[in-house]
Amino acid sequence: MSQSNASNEITVRAENIGGIRTCEVTLDPGVTVLEGRNATGRTSLLTGLAGALGGSAPSLRSDTEKGCVELNIDGQTIKRNYERTQNGVQTSGQGLSERDDLIDLFVCLTENNPARRAIVQDRNLRDIIMRPVDTDAIQRHIEELQSERNQLGQRIRDIEEQLDRQPTLKSRRVELESELEELDQKIAELRDCLEGYDASPEEAEAVEEALQSLEERQQELTSVQNRIQTQQDTIAALKDEQSELQTEADSLDTSEDELTRIDTTLSELTTRERSLATTINDLSAIVDFNEDLVSGDDLTDITAEETSQSPVSQLDPMSESVRCWTCGSQVQRSDIADRLDELRNVVEEKRQERTDIQSRIEELRSRQQELREEIDRREEVSRRLDEVATEIERRARTLDSLKEERSDIRDRLAELEKYVEERESLQESELADQYQQLSELEYERGQLEEELSSIREELAELDRLDEERDQLQAQQQEVREELESQRTQIRDLEETAIEAFNEHMTELIQTLEYRNIARVWIERKEGAEFDSSHGGYRGGSATRFDLHVVRETDEGSGYEDTVANLSESEREVIGLVVALAGYLVHDVHEVVPLMLLDSLEAIDSERIAALVDYFSEFVPYLIVALLPEDAAALADDYSYVTADTLTS
Repeated sequence: MSQSNASNEITVRAENIGGIRTCEVTLDPGVTVLEGRNATGRTSLLTGLAGALGGSAPSLRSDTEKGCVELNIDGQTIKRNYERTQNGVQTSGQGLSERDDLIDLFVCLTENNPARRAIVQDRNLRDIIMRPVDTDAIQRHIEELQSERNQLGQRIRDIEEQLDRQPTLKSRRVELESELEELDQKIAELRDCLEGYDASPEEAEAVEEALQSLEERQQELTSVQNRIQTQQDTIAALKDEQSELQTEADSLDTSEDELTRIDTTLSELTTRERSLATTINDLSAIVDFNEDLVSGDDLTDITAEETSQSPVSQLDPMSESVRCWTCGSQVQRSDIADRLDELRNVVEEKRQERTDIQSRIEELRSRQQELREEIDRREEVSRRLDEVATEIERRARTLDSLKEERSDIRDRLAELEKYVEERESLQESELADQYQQLSELEYERGQLEEELSSIREELAELDRLDEERDQLQAQQQEVREELESQRTQIRDLEETAIEAFNEHMTELIQTLEYRNIARVWIERKEGAEFDSSHGGYRGGSATRFDLHVVRETDEGSGYEDTVANLSESEREVIGLVVALAGYLVHDVHEVVPLMLLDSLEAIDSERIAALVDYFSEFVPYLIVALLPEDAAALADDYSYVTADTLTS
């Protein structure tokens, strides 16, 4: 996203944050430079701004118990209040974003930023870039897609089993159509023959009508008996189903109270897990900072005239007194080292607690799903029981009606049979036989037409199922493609991140003119031999991002070097590019359109200017804290905020 996409000013007001008593700063779209010497509140403003965006809480002034940061952006006002308690600084108020991980990793690029520290401490860069990825959610979506795919596959198989009957039904339809054609021909010939008899029309008509009526009643009786049998069979089947459903309903004894308890427990555990993650990140940052303090790397800004120069301290550096960066009192290095051991133990305990909570959350989610499925099944069974009971009642009424109809038909048949018996002489004639034959042929024709109609209905239903199968197969293919996309999502993100880093690193090496570096690039490696306890995202992974540094001799030949041999300036630039890659890959600009840069003193002024210019192409609002001599090398069209604005 280019800075040209930002058009509104951002106003930041801070009170009692770090070294700031009170200040208000306006940030224009593009680059804003906080110009001033060290200890003038620039870093305090950046950490306060990061907190308002939704990141970790900043530190309060040592002489106050409360502070706040107010942010006006895109027509909305964000205010976060901070209060010192026995458990540390407590935060209230909603930040611009709830994604504190994105802000701490890829927006607030101060000295203790995890991406920059990862290069200095030679850690696995994958842990930094891929940390915001929620693999639990991806895995749950994969399981849902697998379940949907399996259900579609089962339905398709069921349909194909029914479609296997299609050839047989089509063959039978052809046979029936041929038989009906033959019967129609026989009936036509018989009717022609009956017309040639020399019998009184009245007698022939009377016999024909009587026999025809008798046959019709017989067919009607047969049809009613078939319908009665169908209703009886259906009622029996429904009662069997009703019995099975009732048995299943009696066995389903799922407690909705348990589901409610699980929902409540999951909410509590999720909140606790997030709190632990924040605590672990905060404590880890404190440990990292104090490790440098104990090792002596950062004594320049801390010890000053309070550093002990006694012979004892020279012989035993751990007895040397330094100023505590949190309370300002003089303490010995050994005391800090002891406190660090305690903090490391606390961090490890918090990590173990978080792991236990994550396991418990997974168990509860599994049980939650089981309970929901049982409750859904119980409701489905209850609904089906009502439907079956209603259907049994309806068919019972239909059965009673059919039995009454059968009784009426039998009475009518008895009358017709009596009428025919009284004309026994007429029955013995050839005419009567032929009429009887005609009646039988008509009956047979009716049976064949009924069977043909049934087969045509079945074939029409199979045609509909064939269309449904095509639709289901298309839907199944879409699910498979989505499933494959979800399975490769992590790898795609990794490869995109590496591509972004390598591309921007190559461009910056040329732009910043690091002549003795030919190339800096990341290689993705995976395998069980890697230790996943320190590399990975939300649960660990056996994948690593290996950083390679290739230098070039004066003769033009290349050789691979180690990160440890890089200059401080080179390491800082690489760390910043790691953060930029994460910013771009995770589309952070859609959540927070800002990036905060600080502690760039290790890089010379001209390269800082080139670096800021390069980053400004991708960040709508880029806020940079610089010393005056470094700020002088930047473009004049940037916005500048002097240190006296922050301390006034």
